[in-house]
Amino acid sequence: MEEQGYIEVRVSSRDGSLSPNDVDINDIRGLISDVETFLFPTKEEKRLRPQISYDIENGSVKHRFFLPISFVILFNGLTSEINSRRSIDFLDQKRQEVIDRFQQRAIKDGYTFEFSNSISVNPILTVNHQTEFAAVEPQFVESEFYLYGEIFQEGGKSPNIHISTSRHGNLTVSATKEQIIAGEKRTYKPYGIKVSGKKSLADGKLTDLKLIEFIDYRPAFDRSLLAKVIERAKPRLSRIKNVDKWIEEMKAEEV
Repeated sequence: MEEQGYIEVRVSSRDGSLSPNDVDINDIRGLISDVETFLFPTKEEKRLRPQISYDIENGSVKHRFFLPISFVILFNGLTSEINSRRSIDFLDQKRQEVIDRFQQRAIKDGYTFEFSNSISVNPILTVNHQTEFAAVEPQFVESEFYLYGEIFQEGGKSPNIHISTSRHGNLTVSATKEQIIAGEKRTYKPYGIKVSGKKSLADGKLTDLKLIEFIDYRPAFDRSLLAKVIERAKPRLSRIKNVDKWIEEMKAEEV
């Protein structure tokens, strides 16, 4: 079994009066979620993460997370680098957002957050109302996308459709009444839709989606049809010097 260690987030107020009894359950829930996201920012990492246990102690308020030492080393390295650079620009977007939330809370409530761990018991990183760790605004690309999945809801006071996709989970797409009521009922059927919207360059998240058109989609693999399409495309593809680059530069993207 791998050696265990701990991560500690010590929270103190300006007057030094803060204790565990003053901490609301929502604050505890938020802090636990933030620590988990900082260590495991993606859905896949969260799914595969090891068991983490939690304790809250006196000493202002000490939040302790017990987990395998390899993840304590990761936490130690990231927080040390933030402290050294005095910047969070090098972090991925989700980790930036976590540190930014600590920063905003420090400014709003006058708290000081001190991050330490079982490797380095002295604070490695301190976030308070004087520090300036602000998350970088996420960068987006505006484009058109093809989404495939099951439509599980249509309509609403503000017309939209809800589609469940394997790659992006459940997505909401704004539409018009005319688009929704035209044609057959689509709820609980597999469909393709062409949409416009924004895609985050940081994590691939899709936002501000608007329906362009429905695509009748039958998820059945037809090998002979695929072979015919490839054969028809060969003359044109042969004239493209870099097919991979051409595909990347296509405006419409299948997601």
